[in-house]
Amino acid sequence: MKCLHCKKSFSVTDKKYLPFCSSRCKSLDLSDWLTEANKISDPLTPEQEKF
Repeated sequence: MKCLHCKKSFSVTDKKYLPFCSSRCKSLDLSDWLTEANKISDPLTPEQEKF
């Protein structure tokens, strides 16, 4: 499996941080959401869907 944050391959035997490989990646991902580096976009308008 690949970590969602750093893209490093890791074994899923340690399920503590899934879908991340470590506590660090889990924390960094949370930080990205809290600082709005990651966000869910607004729904597309019908005009935007044409493109």
